[in-house]
Amino acid sequence: MKKILITAAVLVMSGGAYAGELNLNSTGFGELSPGRFELSGLKIPEPGAGVRTGENSGCYYGVITSKLHLLARTAKSQLYVFADTEPLFREFVDLWTPILERSGLRPTGAAYKDTFGTLDYRSADGLVLRDFMAENLRYNALDPAEVEKVRGELLSGLEKAGLTPVASFSLDNELFRPRTFNIYYLTKPSEDPAHEVRLRQLVNNDGGALDLDLLAGAVRIVREDAPFSLVYIGKELGFHGGWSDTEAGAKIKLAEYKKFLIENGAEFIGAKIIKLDKPYISGDITINYLVNSYFYQ
Repeated sequence: MKKILITAAVLVMSGGAYAGELNLNSTGFGELSPGRFELSGLKIPEPGAGVRTGENSGCYYGVITSKLHLLARTAKSQLYVFADTEPLFREFVDLWTPILERSGLRPTGAAYKDTFGTLDYRSADGLVLRDFMAENLRYNALDPAEVEKVRGELLSGLEKAGLTPVASFSLDNELFRPRTFNIYYLTKPSEDPAHEVRLRQLVNNDGGALDLDLLAGAVRIVREDAPFSLVYIGKELGFHGGWSDTEAGAKIKLAEYKKFLIENGAEFIGAKIIKLDKPYISGDITINYLVNSYFYQ
């Protein structure tokens, strides 16, 4: 099946292919209490004010500063990270092994080679861990209360959708926007990652407003981040913007794009033809109508 948009390339490697296998039965971490732990300078405080976690008492909160080798990325039934040395990767394993276990995930093997490390796991319920980065959301990063309010909205949205939050880290590092945070949560896997029910963000890069009335029945809306930005839970959405100088031309553009989606195996959700209040003119181009189309990737 062809893909309409390619949003990310995820590097996934099999743990059995690596040298440097680690013993997961000896993490040296001890019992982990929900909400607070400390590891090699990484401190996990109690949930901040305004963060709503509902009945989810097993969600961990932390701050990652210089230790970016502790920042896990997710793929299939696996966590992966880039760490300069194997001892740094062992810190990663020591941190994430108890988090996985307390979330009902059983670590099955860890491997490290050439700065790339993986930690594999299995779930009796068939669930997988996925992550969401909030760096591109619209909020006042200078106001801690507002940041925690946004994080609370996302955590609450996950819980209402039946997706269990597992951990959330504030990323206090110059590589990220101030007060950026991420969230790890459980969901059901799919052979096609675009079809997994995930916490996602849709952005109209042209700056035009998204048509929430068309999307409300297609996904679970969590946050109307801006007129052009939406945080939602569901399969991956796609957006295509077109234009024409006439209404008839706009209808033709829409019909052509729907045909294109079908030919490429994408599922059409809906579209809207919008007449501008006044024409947009640039050189030989005159735009009177916009065509907003939405589909599942």
